[in-house]
Amino acid sequence: MMKLVSLLGLASVAAAASSSAAITPIISKETAVAHHRILDEDAAEEEQAEEQEEDNNAAANLAGYSIQYSTCLRTKIASDDDAVEGNSYYVNGAYRAQYNQYATFRLCTDNGNGKCSCDDSVEYATEMEDFLGSSLNYLGGNGGGDETDYLECTYGGAENGVDYYLGPQCSEERGLVIGTFYDEDCTVKASYATPSFSYDMFSAIESTCQDCSNGGCDDIYEDAHQCVNGRDITGNDDEGICSAAKRATTEVDYSRVKNRHAGAVLFAKVFVGMLVIGLVGGAMFLAYTYYLRHRGDRAEHLVEHVPTGAALT
Repeated sequence: MMKLVSLLGLASVAAAASSSAAITPIISKETAVAHHRILDEDAAEEEQAEEQEEDNNAAANLAGYSIQYSTCLRTKIASDDDAVEGNSYYVNGAYRAQYNQYATFRLCTDNGNGKCSCDDSVEYATEMEDFLGSSLNYLGGNGGGDETDYLECTYGGAENGVDYYLGPQCSEERGLVIGTFYDEDCTVKASYATPSFSYDMFSAIESTCQDCSNGGCDDIYEDAHQCVNGRDITGNDDEGICSAAKRATTEVDYSRVKNRHAGAVLFAKVFVGMLVIGLVGGAMFLAYTYYLRHRGDRAEHLVEHVPTGAALT
């Protein structure tokens, strides 16, 4: 009897196990694929939302800020097949170097009087054409007939079979001017007369504190190289733009050099003066000594020729 009960117990356990296995749900392949597709779509939407939030934050971060023109610079375009001393562009009988032009600006706060209070620890460098275009849109000045006609490289004419182009460049004082070039991209500087402009608009661009609250600064801000102590914070600066910006904005204090030079000049003057005085004094001393010595000789000579017994008067 006990053996029968045991057998019945085992049978019931096996039946329960079989029943449990039979009710376990099985996910089909189609269901799994659909499930993964839903997860992927959710992840993509979440990533897109995060990117949008980052963009909104970036735009919002410029609200209340302004930008101010800082300086102008150019960087040499590297070439693997440089012909003569790194200059690979042959024109007008010589190999010449090619350069890209950049404008730099700083992030500032407006004190309310139209003047910027700027952070000079970060220099933002962007292509000059982009900066000029953005600034011109801000100022609303594009009437033409002035330097703004040449924000992009424009054909200017030919002379003696050589073509010349006009485009923006850096002045010797690192301001914004129009220059002449040999190529249609305005990368090869030409020593040729440039038309005369008033540069009123360029002067306004250099001096204006441009408010970024309306989003007008976003594009050039996002595309700019952010230079700190001569280095791009992203590490992406093969052209050496940030090092050029550091050189362009470094103010050299020549006062010590001038003081040292003034001290050297003063020392030289004093030395020469003392030397002249010494030479003159020495010459006078020798002349006086010579006089005294020959005066004594003359007196002795007169005494020798006086007759014995004669009175000297």
